[in-house]
Amino acid sequence: MRRIPRQASEPMRFTSLKLKSWKNFKEVDIPLAERVFIIGPNASGKSNFLEVFRFLHDLTTEGGGLAKAVSLREGMSKLRSLHATVNSAVEITVGMKEPSGATWKYQLVFDTPSTTSTDVLIKVETVERDGNTLLTRPSRDDEADPDRLRQTAIEQVAANKDFRQVAELFRSIRFMNLVPQLIREGQSSPQQFPGQDPLGRDLLEQIRQCKRGLRSSRLKAIERVLRSVVPNFEELRLETDSRGRPHLAVGFKHWRTNAVRQRESQFSDGTLRLIAMLWALQEDAGPLLLEEPEWSLHTGILERLAAFIARMQREGSGRQVFITTHSERVLADAGIAPEELLLILPARRGGSEIQPAARYPVVEKAMRSGLTAAEAAQPLTRVETMRLFGEPA
Repeated sequence: MRRIPRQASEPMRFTSLKLKSWKNFKEVDIPLAERVFIIGPNASGKSNFLEVFRFLHDLTTEGGGLAKAVSLREGMSKLRSLHATVNSAVEITVGMKEPSGATWKYQLVFDTPSTTSTDVLIKVETVERDGNTLLTRPSRDDEADPDRLRQTAIEQVAANKDFRQVAELFRSIRFMNLVPQLIREGQSSPQQFPGQDPLGRDLLEQIRQCKRGLRSSRLKAIERVLRSVVPNFEELRLETDSRGRPHLAVGFKHWRTNAVRQRESQFSDGTLRLIAMLWALQEDAGPLLLEEPEWSLHTGILERLAAFIARMQREGSGRQVFITTHSERVLADAGIAPEELLLILPARRGGSEIQPAARYPVVEKAMRSGLTAAEAAQPLTRVETMRLFGEPA
């Protein structure tokens, strides 16, 4: 793939995450790499891990905020960990780093005032930059007017002036779990701005609104990937129909002189998902959350997926990426380091625990010695009851 010039301004990224009483997790304290693979058994908490970042995004979106973010997740009873035995308050603390090297920390602790109340109140909210405290709540104003504790400072433009970079990082988080059929049917997105629909219904509009020169270079980059993995693929471009609606069009080599042309309504699920993912990886934007991107993708693509992501980060905007996966093909990439791999495993006293592979000496040693994540770490995610399905062929 031809080198794409890196953007002048690289995005801010997350460097650490601490949780208390969040869904499956009683307590979490982990570092975060630029590229993160999350693995674990079914229903262990991989989606719940990504949900932390979606929650931070919802805090800062227009029409969002703390009450809305909790409501979208069906209230505190569905957010707080059922396995927490001491503290019912939910705590989220994230560490962040700017390209300049400046470090940030944001902490939010919230709870209901009683077990029967549906109100959500802030117990603690702090912001630090390079170790210096910029915000501490509850403040004197909060004590004088307790209703202020219904809203975070991070969601208020008037209150987040000194740490707006953090609010912008939260707002820039994107979750992508594209549903190809919605694109083929031409369904419109309920989201106000292109790029915010996790189901991908606004993908074509998002591509159209990109500046022409940048759009052309991104489509050419995707075109080169498709040529290597899609038989007879020749060309990818954006077209507009007579009603002004955007369409992706591809050309396939044919025994006739002119290439056979297809629009997105004729694309396979795998082709649509791959195009959307490759487009998102090139965006100059915040962290990208990918949930099981292996759906509908050919094994040949899966074997190269981790390398595609690394290359797009290195040669594009440097976008941070979080990927949940069950795919041995994806995890068989030798370039995945122990620091990039998070394992979610059942905790001894209920719930789940999550740790980097680097904190498991046996796994780290095996990966440093040349074994892949699929060989060294994925066997730990197999549960005993799998044997009930029979032995592998």
